[in-house]
Amino acid sequence: MNAMTRVLLAALVAASSAEAQGTLASRVDAVKNGRVRFTLTPREGVCGNGMSWFRKRDGSMSGTVINGNWSGGRDVEATCDRGPVRVVVVRKDAEIAEIRHYVGGTWKADTGITDLGQISAREAGNWLLQLAEFGPSKPARSAMSTATLVDSIDATVTLLRIAKNTERPSDVRSSAVNWLGESVGDKVAQTLDSIAYAPDDREVRKQAIYGISRRPADEAVPALLKMAETLPDRELRRTAIHWLVQSKDPRAIAWVEKQVAR
Repeated sequence: MNAMTRVLLAALVAASSAEAQGTLASRVDAVKNGRVRFTLTPREGVCGNGMSWFRKRDGSMSGTVINGNWSGGRDVEATCDRGPVRVVVVRKDAEIAEIRHYVGGTWKADTGITDLGQISAREAGNWLLQLAEFGPSKPARSAMSTATLVDSIDATVTLLRIAKNTERPSDVRSSAVNWLGESVGDKVAQTLDSIAYAPDDREVRKQAIYGISRRPADEAVPALLKMAETLPDRELRRTAIHWLVQSKDPRAIAWVEKQVAR
């Protein structure tokens, strides 16, 4: 057997093995009750310590603190490991009841859990985004946030569809709008703006205003100034003003001073 034959044979064996294992969806569905876990590669700028995670974007940090405080001492910096993203799927009565995700740390020893090992970003992304778009509220929201942490997953188009889908629950749409605030691009900004002005669920519109406030100042401040003056809903105008003031941008301060002087 020559070297080329051995390479081809190894590739065929690997492909057969992957096919035998089945897709991520089928492997998760095979567990009717219990927990399934797997790991994913994080996108650039994402790090964590197993309890908390952070994402670096545009020179700033955003993230979630779980079960404690994320801080170092006065002389020691807290450690932030670049992955992996650890995902736990809780299954009850053949349904997904919950998805939990972590970044960094190590798995606790537990023989009662199904471990799928490392999963490709493409396969995980397809599964997570389908669950986000069509799944029950709680797992759908968790699937969105998990997808935004993983390398090579572009969730923007799916999040846009969810945000504009009035048949989806309000909390799911609000979550989609929230994560759109982490995205970049003119299409995202235009969609957030249109949602804020749409005759739609007020909480979803508030989330769109908040999403705009999280974007770069040169984009966020002009949009918030416009909303503070032109949104028909008084409560939404107050929301825009709140985030405008929080920006501490000189343009925002000048606008507030002008309103006070009237």
